[in-house]
Amino acid sequence: MLEQLKYKIEQKKPVSVVYLGGSITEGTGASSPSACWASRVQNWLERSFPESHFSCQNAGIGGTDSEFGVFRLDRDVLAYEPDLVFVEFAVNDYKKEAAICLNAMEGIVRRIRERRPGADVVFVVTAMYRMEEECYSRGMRPESVQIHEQVAKHYGIPVIFVGETLLCHIRTQREDPTVYLPDLVHPNDRGYACYYREITAFLEQELRKTEAACTDRPLPSRLGDGRYQRTAMVDAGEYGHTNFFREAISFGGRYPGYISSGRPGTDGKFVFEGCGIGLYWMIAKDSGSLRFRLDKGEWKTVSAWDTYALRFDRCHPVMLARDLEKGTHCLEYQVAEEADERSQGHFIRIAAFLVME
Repeated sequence: MLEQLKYKIEQKKPVSVVYLGGSITEGTGASSPSACWASRVQNWLERSFPESHFSCQNAGIGGTDSEFGVFRLDRDVLAYEPDLVFVEFAVNDYKKEAAICLNAMEGIVRRIRERRPGADVVFVVTAMYRMEEECYSRGMRPESVQIHEQVAKHYGIPVIFVGETLLCHIRTQREDPTVYLPDLVHPNDRGYACYYREITAFLEQELRKTEAACTDRPLPSRLGDGRYQRTAMVDAGEYGHTNFFREAISFGGRYPGYISSGRPGTDGKFVFEGCGIGLYWMIAKDSGSLRFRLDKGEWKTVSAWDTYALRFDRCHPVMLARDLEKGTHCLEYQVAEEADERSQGHFIRIAAFLVME
C-alpha cells in the first residue's frame, strides 16, 4: 500500500509529504507545533530513514472539511508534488451531507492520482467524543467514517482508525475522556501521542511487507457524480469587477491578499463558468453580512459572523450554490445593512471565489 514511499526510501530519494486536514492535523490543542500528530510522524520518518530527505507541508486548516479540501488541493497539496499524502477530515465531515462528503473525498483521491499517479494516500480517521456518545458506544461507525472507508476501499487506500482506537481505550479503561481530549474534540499532547503511535505502527508494518515500486495506479470507475473533479480558487484580489478595497496583506496567514469593505452597499460581481460557487472569507468580531444573488435571481443573505468570532478570527469557506446548471453565471454581491447585534462592524473580507467547474 505504500509502494511509492518504500521505493523512494530504498532509492534514497527525496520524499515530499503533505498532511491535509482540519484543526486536528493543524495541531490545535498541542502544547507546541512539534507535539501534534503530523509533526511527530514527520520526525519519526526523518529519524527512521536518515538517508532520505523528507520535506513536509502541514496543510491543516481548523474548522474546514473535505469539501474545502478539494478546492485548495492544487494550492496546498499538489503544488508540493507529494509522494505521500495523509488525509484527515472525519471529524469535520461529521453530520455533513453524505453526497457532499463522498464526492469531496473521492475528488481529493482522483485528483491526486491524476496529477501524481504514483503517490501514496493514507486516510487518518480521527474522532471527537460526541461520535463516541452517538455512534461508537452503540456499536456503530459514524456516517462520515463509513463514507471515508467506502472511498478508501474503492481506491485501495489504507485507513488508520486512530480516533476509534482512542475512544475504545477510553471506554474499556473507563477513563475520563478529557485526559486525552480536553475539549472533547482536540487532543492534548497525550492524545496526539496516541494518534502518533497508531500511525507509526501502521507505517512500520506496511513498509516491512510492501513491495517497493514506482508505478502508476489506474483509476477505477467513480463512486459519486464527479462534481468536484474540477474546482478552482479564484483570487478575489485579482478580479476587477468590485468596489471593495484590495488589501495586499496576508489573509490570516492563509492567503496572500483579499478584498474588503465595512461600508454597507459596497458591491461587486463575479462571472464564472461552472455549476457551483462559494467564498473563502474571514469570520471576525467585526464581520457583517453579505447580500448576494445569482443570475438576477432572488437576493439572499449570508452572515460572516458567528459566536466563535467573539473569541477569535478565522478564515473559513462558505458555499453559496452547489446545484447550478453547468454554464456561465454571474454572482452579484454587496455588504448588507444588517449585521448581528453582537458584531463590532459590517466588514466583509473575501480572499477567493470557490468555483465548481
